[in-house]
Amino acid sequence: MTGAWTALVLAAGRPDDALAAAEGVVNKTLIDLNGRPVLQRVLDALAAAPNVGRVVVAIEDAGLLAGLYPKPEAARAAGRVVDTVAAGLQQLGPPLFVVTGDHGLLTTEMVETFLAGAAANGAAASVGLAHEATIQAAYPDVRRTYIKFGDGGYSGCNLFALRNSDAAKALGFWQEIDRNRKRPLALIRAVDPWAVALYVAGRLTLADAMRRLSRKVGVHVDAVTMPIAEAAIDIDKPDDLALARRILASRALPPN
Repeated sequence: MTGAWTALVLAAGRPDDALAAAEGVVNKTLIDLNGRPVLQRVLDALAAAPNVGRVVVAIEDAGLLAGLYPKPEAARAAGRVVDTVAAGLQQLGPPLFVVTGDHGLLTTEMVETFLAGAAANGAAASVGLAHEATIQAAYPDVRRTYIKFGDGGYSGCNLFALRNSDAAKALGFWQEIDRNRKRPLALIRAVDPWAVALYVAGRLTLADAMRRLSRKVGVHVDAVTMPIAEAAIDIDKPDDLALARRILASRALPPN
């Protein structure tokens, strides 16, 4: 493992996770996804990524990683996601690639595409987003939450890059992202009041939003637009799990 980026996988479970309970596991990242745990699929994608070296999984109990191969390093997950990421940046150092452990459709191509974009844009912190048109073209029936910018709707991909130590300045806004990820207008309001007016008028582009956010947090932040629809599909609800299973099953079919 010689890649420059350290990967921090956010895999902490919730005691009230209905999906995990329905699937008979204590942590949803351990749900069986077509023969392999969701988290194993994430680790497999990272292991094959040339730009990823060290892999650390933040989870509530390191014992939950016993069935994974090879068994990854474990870190104790904090009560809040932002605190887990902040501790990871401090202890593991940059550049740090953050991905969620429920990203069961993650592929090495996605990882490399995102990291290449994060390196190219020069930002201290980057977030992966997929355009609504990309997702709808592949999965017209899938329901996603979109932030409707002037240049189209975008959905989060649970991919984050903290390229240098300045990225720590952007972590304060992480809590706003997490709190308002299903409430686009509240998220835009947290950037700045003028952004709300532009957003409502349909004139706030993604690039403009990133510029305004950079001014707010005092460090260059940017988005990496992912050209892969599956980058925006995580395993959060029963419908997500069913969709992921169908996608993986279709990939396993022999060519005509």
